[in-house]
Amino acid sequence: MILQCPAKINLFLKVTAKRPDGFHELQSLFAFLDLHDELQVEKSDKFSLEILGEFASKVDQDDNLFVTILNYFHQHFGVSKNLKIAVKKNIPVAAGLGGGSSNAAYFMLALNEIFALNLNLDELQKISLNFGSDIVFLLQRNAALVEGRGENITPFTPFAPIDALLINPKIAVATGAVFKNLNNNFSSNIAVNELVKKDVYELLQLENDLQKPAISALPLISDILKNCHNHHAKIAKMSGSGASCFAIFENEASLETAYNFFAQNFLHYFVKKVKILSHV
Repeated sequence: MILQCPAKINLFLKVTAKRPDGFHELQSLFAFLDLHDELQVEKSDKFSLEILGEFASKVDQDDNLFVTILNYFHQHFGVSKNLKIAVKKNIPVAAGLGGGSSNAAYFMLALNEIFALNLNLDELQKISLNFGSDIVFLLQRNAALVEGRGENITPFTPFAPIDALLINPKIAVATGAVFKNLNNNFSSNIAVNELVKKDVYELLQLENDLQKPAISALPLISDILKNCHNHHAKIAKMSGSGASCFAIFENEASLETAYNFFAQNFLHYFVKKVKILSHV
């Protein structure tokens, strides 16, 4: 079985409270990018995991979500651990793009199908909270307003693909440090029935509350965003807890100019022209 695991992107992100369980209450519009990891899963006579691609070295071969999820499904559903797993990592790791969560979501879908477990979407989403907060969203295929720690999902109106520039400096930002820098400066909650009335460009105007705390941890994020604005981006912001940034321009020519600037001057960055998608 071969699966494409899409990157996710936060078009805005509000942090509204800290929960008693240590997680934070979030509000965000999650969408997808036309950027995928490639996952292959099949039955075998032994367990093997092959990690390939540009970002393979960033994934621990022994301590990762594939192993964690397989152990869970073996314990709770009796599935065999004799699987051949290969993943090509095209999505930057620890980058605010949900690459690991997407791998986890599609690995769960593969296990459900390969072993005929007949778990429905709701059951898979509940199980996924054992492994991370973004997996709930990535198990389904439509842009959504996401609340709580990620478990509360409200479908968002489909929108046409949006051309954007994605820039990642290939430097990981520790999520814990970003939330620590937030220093409990929480935003007010916006009622979800108000958010769903807005179109995608209105919600793109809302801030990512983790952007300033992430810049405190990694100041070059600010430089990336400034360079985007210097090249006439009408929107430039960070996704998730960073350090990936994205920019939307008035026209294709401005996007192309900005792409060439980053590609020529920051050779060690991951720079890619992408489309923001409402469904995959």
